[in-house]
Amino acid sequence: GRVWEKTAGGLWSRVYPCWRTGGNLCRYIETEPSSGRRTPRVHKDTPLHKIKRNPDAEQRIPGAVLRDIMGAHNARSGERTYLSGGKRLWVGLLLSAVFLALFFVTLDFRRLIDALVGANYVYVAPGIGLYLVGIWFRTVRWRRLLRHIQPIRTSRLFPAVVVGYMANNLLPLRMGELVRSYYVGEREGVSKTAALVTIFIERLLDALTLLLFILIIAVFVPLTGLAEAFGQRASLPWPLLAAGMSLPFVAAFGLLALVSYAPTRARVVMAYFIRPLPSAVETRLLNAVDMFLEGLRSLQSPSTVLAVFALSVPVWLFEAGLFVLVGYSFGFHEIYASIPEMIVAMVLVTAVANIGASIPAAPGGIGLFELIARETLVLAPFAVIDRAVAGGYVAIVHASLLVPMIVLGLLFLWTEHVSFRSLTRLGKHDVSASSQVQQEGPGP
Repeated sequence: GRVWEKTAGGLWSRVYPCWRTGGNLCRYIETEPSSGRRTPRVHKDTPLHKIKRNPDAEQRIPGAVLRDIMGAHNARSGERTYLSGGKRLWVGLLLSAVFLALFFVTLDFRRLIDALVGANYVYVAPGIGLYLVGIWFRTVRWRRLLRHIQPIRTSRLFPAVVVGYMANNLLPLRMGELVRSYYVGEREGVSKTAALVTIFIERLLDALTLLLFILIIAVFVPLTGLAEAFGQRASLPWPLLAAGMSLPFVAAFGLLALVSYAPTRARVVMAYFIRPLPSAVETRLLNAVDMFLEGLRSLQSPSTVLAVFALSVPVWLFEAGLFVLVGYSFGFHEIYASIPEMIVAMVLVTAVANIGASIPAAPGGIGLFELIARETLVLAPFAVIDRAVAGGYVAIVHASLLVPMIVLGLLFLWTEHVSFRSLTRLGKHDVSASSQVQQEGPGP
């Protein structure tokens, strides 16, 4: 919800009662209409979540700010319905349906059911526990990337990470990254644009770490057959497919590191291309460029880059632990020649499936993840795994990755009096708010 108040200084305050800091303290944003300056404040009297508010406005305000981050606005009506847009949502669901259809039609459904019924699910719970430990390492890593913007405790960032992953699992096109940057921006008063840049850096670090895992495995295990099989299915030469799935991540990270080391020159170059635009647009874009460069500052420190790379390793090893334990549920330890061989195979499946499913499309990568993970497991040169059994295995793995994050994310939102709808719904909003958000800098 929102409450408009006129302060003693004659300023109008837009209040966000849902962002509680504990006790009777609530965060809100004070906006001065004349300058558009936005200042984070703390309400120290009546808890704002108890103030009578407009239910219609309550569903609009968070989404309106999120639209400012995206720069989306309907000039005719001044409103949009949902963050992803109706068309984007249906495209994501359609892609998911296509991939799931391919997943089911390419295996024996009865044998899939038999594999699911015969599995020993006692290993799933500890596997989810390992995955949550990996999420904690993600939070520590993000805290290190945000430290130059504003020091934030890991315990404060953990809910934002979980909520972001929950949104990724429910929304198409990886919209959860926008939700996470908005969520942490409102809770902690940091620039949402800079936070979004650090999340993009995280994604590149994830891809580079997984590529490193594959490279290390390829040194000891011949993976050419696996690459050729994927190339045949994609109707591409396998070297071209491998390059297409690896070089963009390497090039993007290299480019960001280069820009971070020469921010002044980068700003001059960007300003040169922005200069022909109208002055109002130019000002907004330059403010966005400044926030973008602010988010890259962490890459200027070699120690920070090494630290976040080092933290990326346990992030994915703990997630691979989930793959290993679910493998025990399906009796893979009896199929592979040794436990170390099984662990290596599960790490390979983790790496290939997550890189392949990183393409922003369906919510949670549903369908695409199952296809890639199953085929990697079947085609990997370690053991002969029945395709139906592999299908049951990856279905449980993916459910173990998605469901806990959704439940935990909704729980965090409930405890903070925030609805998921309020994070994704867009409503009417004044155009000037866009410039206010772009002018926002790091919080106090």
